[in-house]
Amino acid sequence: MSNHQLTTTRHVFDNGLTLLIQENHFNQTVAISGRLKAGNMYDRQGLYGLSDVVANMLTKGTENRTWEEIAEKTESVGANIGVAASTETVSIEGRLLSKDFDRVLDVLKDILRAPNFPQEEIEKHRHQVYSWLKAWEDETDDVADRLLRETVYPDGHPYHWRVQGTEESVKRIQREALIDFHACYYRPDSLILAIVGDVETQAIIEKIDAALGDWIANGEKPPFAIPAVEYGEKQIVVQPMMDKSQVNIELGHKGITRTNPDFYTINLMNAVLGGSAGIARLFGRVRDVQGLAYSVWSSFTPSIGEGLFHASAGVNPTNVDKAVKSILHEIELMKSEGITEEELSDAQNLIAGNFMLALETNRGLAAVLLTAELYGLGLDYLERHESIYRNITRAQVNAAAQKYLHPDLCSIAIAGPYDETQ
Repeated sequence: MSNHQLTTTRHVFDNGLTLLIQENHFNQTVAISGRLKAGNMYDRQGLYGLSDVVANMLTKGTENRTWEEIAEKTESVGANIGVAASTETVSIEGRLLSKDFDRVLDVLKDILRAPNFPQEEIEKHRHQVYSWLKAWEDETDDVADRLLRETVYPDGHPYHWRVQGTEESVKRIQREALIDFHACYYRPDSLILAIVGDVETQAIIEKIDAALGDWIANGEKPPFAIPAVEYGEKQIVVQPMMDKSQVNIELGHKGITRTNPDFYTINLMNAVLGGSAGIARLFGRVRDVQGLAYSVWSSFTPSIGEGLFHASAGVNPTNVDKAVKSILHEIELMKSEGITEEELSDAQNLIAGNFMLALETNRGLAAVLLTAELYGLGLDYLERHESIYRNITRAQVNAAAQKYLHPDLCSIAIAGPYDETQ
């Protein structure tokens, strides 16, 4: 029996923590995955990157363990546990053998509830972030991505900033701000845990209750919402990087939320436009036929807020203007003419197949369960997924393309050895 045919148990504890469990006894491994609603959408003005620093500090020392002891506790048995911030949430990922579950859970309890934010580790991480930011500013694709987000989303919007913030904002982050952020946003009623693998459901409920059941949420639960934005006027921003050999292009506008009822239809449309090299028009036409790009794709990135719709390309400096024109032409064709029945079928097969492959690992299955819980899709989402896509018609996809694609409003960001005056 495949993983997704097994029963998922959902249990909400008295303190609001949500636990999802799916047994899979195929081998003696377990995936622990979590989403905590404590991402950089909650960063204070001027302290962008705060949530990221907090997340990175969780494994750097607690009231009970040094970072070396945390690492030894997990790595000595081949387990690992990692924490990373994103715009909306903090991700928790653990891999372990089932026999080591109690050991890893003890560490997880410790890092979530009792980090002590050692000053020395804060300074080490601060300088590491400086290095990351400097490195990203030397990469044409990272620069183009930053420029487009800064153009589409206004200053102060969570999607305007990198999760890591800026060098100036990270310099201002002090230990007291980390402690305050953790006290406010690290709370059980903002945490979803998914445990998939060689476990017994009732035993896991009891163990999570013992470890985290007495964790108390203080104060009112913070709202989990991203401000909506208006479509902006088309802008073109260029950052010359004349020592590089490739130009990266990012063009796009605001997209949709994950809970938009047209999400699945849009996902099919984008698969045809630029979501997969095998069937995508952008790849087949702009790259293969016209030879204008080394790589080219498109993506809708929906989440709690209206994530970005963007098309991306890496091109020879002599082909920048032609590539931009060609990409916009393909977006306009998608909007005006839509897709064919054959393209619809190919996209449905692609998405259904990729989803089934994702369910073949404990970690992949846990990720799907977390997505379903985070966006209120229901425990039967795994069973419904393929039928949702199979029931979408060509007419629906073409209507979505007309509604959500706006080539005339696409802002354009260009980074690399490009002189816009030529």
